[in-house]
Amino acid sequence: MKFLTPCQHFKSLCDDGEISGYASVFRVADGCGDVVKKGAFKTAVADFKAGKKPKLLWQHDINSPIGVIEELREDDYGLFIRCRLLLEIPRAMEVYHLLKNKAIDGFSIGYRIRDSYHCNNHQYLTDVELLEISVVTFPACGSALVDDVKNDRNVLLSIRALSNKIKRNFR
Repeated sequence: MKFLTPCQHFKSLCDDGEISGYASVFRVADGCGDVVKKGAFKTAVADFKAGKKPKLLWQHDINSPIGVIEELREDDYGLFIRCRLLLEIPRAMEVYHLLKNKAIDGFSIGYRIRDSYHCNNHQYLTDVELLEISVVTFPACGSALVDDVKNDRNVLLSIRALSNKIKRNFR
């Protein structure tokens, strides 16, 4: 399984634990030269609609599920997700407070490559099996900063910049 921590952001954080944002961004080369192409998550989105949902984890730890993914879709920008932290779980409550206080602000995906091609020193990912999405401490780019947090049901968090993504291989 591979992990990709693109330069994503949480779009919102609500008092009930709902968060949303982009788990992957298209057309941006990561540090290893991989680029996710629009459509790479088509099968993952279809599987999601059929009831096969990727897991929502803390730091890619399969022993730390922290919530459920309620919406998954591709748009022109990337892979958008809306999920809900299960605040009854102590770790999820901890993650909620870390997000709310801007101590963390990143998403990362765990996936397997189904199809890709190489061109100009880049690997273009055209079909990936999405296994999980994690809330992570370190988003890929150091300039990925949260701009605003509001303490109501429409909490808005955004970052300033998109940059290279980082991919890590774990076995």
